Amino acid sequence: MTKAKARLAHQTAKKKTWTEFSKYIRTRDCLQSTGRSYYGKCFTCGRITEFAYLQAGHFISGRNGSILFDERGCHAQCAYCNTGLDGNKRAYEKKMQQLYDLETIDKLRILAGQVRKYSVGELEQLAIYYREKTTELINGN
Repeated sequence: MTKAKARLAHQTAKKKTWTEFSKYIRTRDCLQSTGRSYYGKCFTCGRITEFAYLQAGHFISGRNGSILFDERGCHAQCAYCNTGLDGNKRAYEKKMQQLYDLETIDKLRILAGQVRKYSVGELEQLAIYYREKTTELINGN
């Protein structure tokens, strides 16, 4: 396989994994905040929004692999908070402190400084894992 084909395969697998991870995060948070899988509360502003308009927003920005798929640092956010307000960081920090202990928050900050490179196989397995977790949430298992 050429380098270009290998890079494309990796990008495709990463995108697929992100799609499944994002669906899981938004489903998890919708169910936790409203009891419904099709709408939920924005983690940072509290606005109730339809599932399709929620995004999986990270507590710590950056796309390095070490925290990209860490469930603790990713929550459903409305598009305005996640993109319009660049994550609404002050509100996100406050919510994280309510939800997690300082040790967990510190671990996420340390992890954010590290790079994690996933193989295509690891990404494919993660995609399957998050697809199954989402199905379990929706089915109430």
